[in-house]
Amino acid sequence: MRMAKIMFQGHGSLRLISDSGIVVYIDPYAGIGYDVPADIILVTHQHMDHNCIEKPAKKPDSLIIQNFDAQKKGSYKSFTVKGITIEAVPAYNKNHPVKKCVGYLVSVDGKLIYFAGDTSK
Repeated sequence: MRMAKIMFQGHGSLRLISDSGIVVYIDPYAGIGYDVPADIILVTHQHMDHNCIEKPAKKPDSLIIQNFDAQKKGSYKSFTVKGITIEAVPAYNKNHPVKKCVGYLVSVDGKLIYFAGDTSK
């Protein structure tokens, strides 16, 4: 059975590629390999070392989901994009207020993956 691959880009930056070729970047900032066009870009919070959304190449229909899209007035949102389910969850620490940060639960290829962002909770 094949399944998604996760590549560590550097710092808090990750790239996920599903078995069907859907490309997801999480907190783009560090590393190389941003030439693979994104279907989805996820941003956990607005610190400059987690939100370089201009860095990845993008497909014409790519979707960018940032923390302020994923959490509105304390309500955490869910999204389904190209067969991948994304659920925002609380993420925070002393430098990252709960109202301005999210983590993501990503369901892909039959697996549930937690992307914490900058959290200690």
